[in-house]
Amino acid sequence: MKKISDFIIYSNLLISVCTAGFIWETYILLHLPVNPLYIAIGFAGTLFTYNIDRLVVLGSIGKTGNERHIWMVQFRKAMTVISAISFIFLAVAVFFLSKGSLIFLGHLGVLSLGYSVPALVRGAKGLRSVKLLKIFLIMYVWAATTVFFPVTGSGHNIWNRDIILLFTERALFIFAITLPFDIRDYHSDRYGNVLTIPGLIGIRNTRLLAFACIVVFLCINLFHYSVQDGILWAKLLSGLNALIVIYYSRDTRHEYYFTGLLDSTMLIQFLLVLVLR
Repeated sequence: MKKISDFIIYSNLLISVCTAGFIWETYILLHLPVNPLYIAIGFAGTLFTYNIDRLVVLGSIGKTGNERHIWMVQFRKAMTVISAISFIFLAVAVFFLSKGSLIFLGHLGVLSLGYSVPALVRGAKGLRSVKLLKIFLIMYVWAATTVFFPVTGSGHNIWNRDIILLFTERALFIFAITLPFDIRDYHSDRYGNVLTIPGLIGIRNTRLLAFACIVVFLCINLFHYSVQDGILWAKLLSGLNALIVIYYSRDTRHEYYFTGLLDSTMLIQFLLVLVLR
């Protein structure tokens, strides 16, 4: 079971399922027909970009002794194969997208690959090294991928009240659950001269900021959905779950706490919406 869970989490299958779940959730919340192709592209795109990111930085992190890093060194070939398969799927799938969706997906791909891939060039740095940009880049790409991308595929204008509200609440949720990762990486980011929010305002204030984001997320949902709507209760339970997980996050926690439990708050939100809608 440990080997299976290691593979699901460290090969980025879990985080890719979270992307697929959030895209599916967007279809539910906006009452749009579910398009399996866009869900599959979200899954494959996340699987490809996350594994490429890990492979790019593998040379510099392989000696840290972290369990996840050790696993990636041992299963580097498997990660390469997974990346290749997901890329081939994406290369074929894009031919079935509308022009608008293709352009939108293209800019998300540039941002995602620009996060770390430029580090392959001697002397070049990825977008992750730009001061304070790291978390905002993650927040935007995730929210845009799981909200705007499926909406463009449905032929709707993204500049719509319900869509903007959904994008905002999604961005806040992503921002909040990503902040503990910056807390975890606080020392390595300082060593690498990467300025993040914990490095700017401190670990305690960063955790308070994450709490504040979830509170605003909950307020938006109270405004957006009626009390009689099961979706509201799904979102409230999701927010409460995220608050608890963020509260107990520490840089000493096992890697499963972050890449397993924290990431799973997204999947839990989708499942709550699916069941309680």
